[in-house]
Amino acid sequence: MRRRAPQTAAALTPDARPLLAAGVAFEKGADEAAWIVMLQGVPSSRVSGAVVDMLMALDGETPLHALHMRFAAAESWESFLGLVLRFRASGLLDGDTKLPPGRWDYRPPFTLQIATLRAPALFGRVDHLVVPLSGRAVGATVAVLLGLGFVAAILQAGELRSALTSPIPLSGLVTLVAVLSLLTLLHESAHGLTLTRFGGRPRRAGFMIFYLTPAFFVDVTDGWRLPDRRQRVAIALAGPAVHAAVAAVALLVALALPDTEVRRTLVLLALACAAIVLVNLIPFVRFDGYIALMSALDEPNLRARTIRDGANSLTRFLFGGQKTPKSLNRWWSVPFGLASLLAPVVLVLFAVGRAARAVAGGGPVLGLLVVALEAVVVVVGVVLVSRALHRAFRSGVSRLRFVAVLAALVSTVAVAGVLIPVPVTVTLGFSAQGGRAVLLHAGGAAETEVPEGAPVVLMRSGLLADERVGEGTVTRPRAIPTEVPLDALFPVTAEGVSLPAVIVAGVDLADGNPKLPATGQARVELGVRNVWQSLWATGVTLPLATLQSERAEEDENERLRH
Repeated sequence: MRRRAPQTAAALTPDARPLLAAGVAFEKGADEAAWIVMLQGVPSSRVSGAVVDMLMALDGETPLHALHMRFAAAESWESFLGLVLRFRASGLLDGDTKLPPGRWDYRPPFTLQIATLRAPALFGRVDHLVVPLSGRAVGATVAVLLGLGFVAAILQAGELRSALTSPIPLSGLVTLVAVLSLLTLLHESAHGLTLTRFGGRPRRAGFMIFYLTPAFFVDVTDGWRLPDRRQRVAIALAGPAVHAAVAAVALLVALALPDTEVRRTLVLLALACAAIVLVNLIPFVRFDGYIALMSALDEPNLRARTIRDGANSLTRFLFGGQKTPKSLNRWWSVPFGLASLLAPVVLVLFAVGRAARAVAGGGPVLGLLVVALEAVVVVVGVVLVSRALHRAFRSGVSRLRFVAVLAALVSTVAVAGVLIPVPVTVTLGFSAQGGRAVLLHAGGAAETEVPEGAPVVLMRSGLLADERVGEGTVTRPRAIPTEVPLDALFPVTAEGVSLPAVIVAGVDLADGNPKLPATGQARVELGVRNVWQSLWATGVTLPLATLQSERAEEDENERLRH
């Protein structure tokens, strides 16, 4: 058979002749009414027998209008074309296929996976070792644990707040990181084990960098073979159930312990697990909540299809062009797609911002790492926006309108960045004793000067949140080398551990002699600048201030030696 050139989105006209991709095959599902579409040997979606017949008729010679009359004469052309676009979005048409993930896989913008393909045998062995329990027994046990954990959380509300906003001992932090790493492994293993218990085969498992965070993963795409969508939802929620159950157990154990370091670590573990569960249930990113929603609706490739609808709607709104059928024929497809585009951006910016605040005042090395991380995010963002604009430009819109609208958008953003005032702040450490406080920065060189009289907010800092404990103004700016405990610069305590630091300035406390913690973080307001100046100051100038000052001091010492 002669193979025609791949069809593009703009070419899907009534005379277009799409061709089924070479790697597509069909497998009978467990229930008689369904078929599994296989793409390069990997389940892609569940379809009816009529859809299989239509897919097999995509021979690269038959025009779409003939296929429409043959398979869906009672449906409108727009509805039929939407189905074909769904095939294309799923990678089933020639020219749009992608190889299934292997041992290495990169998924834009911030996901890199390293996997083993021996996961089916591994989970098969684990399944034989685990005591079989009914789904109802597991569900009832988890429900009881969550109920008891909720009661324990209410009884320990004060401890929960204190754990959020107080430094954690270094030993507790090491324990917490180790336990959370193990729980991540158990979380992913729960997905794979549940799929195996239902008769599926986890295809891949391994380690990944997911939105700048290290994590484990298990590929449960084989769940599309399962006839019951409730089983597929259970597979998706098995992971969050592990973290939720551990959070409940940690709170119950903490309730029975006296006020010790172990109890604080357990409370913080419970908070971290609860946060992981909440983030995992966000449906706009490829987290477990999205997989559960996709499985419950029985809509494969839900996110990719709604993103396509959202991007097409946004392109049409900005640049005009013809209206295209939706890939997902639901009223919420466009807003869900736009939210799916925006959610990763918000998550990455939040993660970078929190990381920058956590290491603020930590010296030149950490400042350099923050700037490098910001640079990676900016580069990836520019690449993604450029690709989106290129796709919009090639979608058949008016070139004159495209250039005019793009110029207007760039001009608006540039002018708004100049005109909109934004407060600029710098985060330092502070040390308080006898009702007096001084501002600190790590390192032995002079730091960025803070102006005398600048407002200061003093905060007690924890790993997950900060609590305001006092305020004042900068007084007597000076640079005096000193040594301070670890928790004066980071939300971590370690007995006998001190760091070299610089006393940047004193603080004239507004309340006279308030009861302040011995150490914490201080947010100094440096004035108001426009958006661009603020971004440059907070993202580049302030993190690199220590490096610049140390370099200046070295130059001065070199000059004096000569």
